[in-house]
Amino acid sequence: MTTSIQICLSSFDPSGPPLCRERPALNGYIGLCIHCPHADRGGGRLRCRRYSRRITVREKYALPAWKRLRREIVDRDGGQCVVCGKGDHLHVHHIDGDPSHDDPGNLVSLCEHCHARAHLEIRRGGEERVRRFLHHSQR
Repeated sequence: MTTSIQICLSSFDPSGPPLCRERPALNGYIGLCIHCPHADRGGGRLRCRRYSRRITVREKYALPAWKRLRREIVDRDGGQCVVCGKGDHLHVHHIDGDPSHDDPGNLVSLCEHCHARAHLEIRRGGEERVRRFLHHSQR
């Protein structure tokens, strides 16, 4: 099982050129942003300093590395929601609420209903409340 989506050290060296080769319309630009030294990472967000552009989480979810990791998490969880046991409309939830923290220990399979409930708990009381919800709800 993959332990995380790693970013190589060169991704943090801003003296290098942007990976899009100064052509933000280059095919695969979004995938390149994840590893680009001109990307600001923090607070679960990614932003291109060079083009003052926010790279959204939805764009990350289209990457092949994320799709592989997602499949591994769903398989690890037996192809079902860890809260209610449903096996359809599964999402992979970041327990700590940080969409850039892709360590498998921070990811869990939830059906769309339980995923919505987890985000409601985040709004109500943060990460600890979600942990309690997941802990007390698991079968």
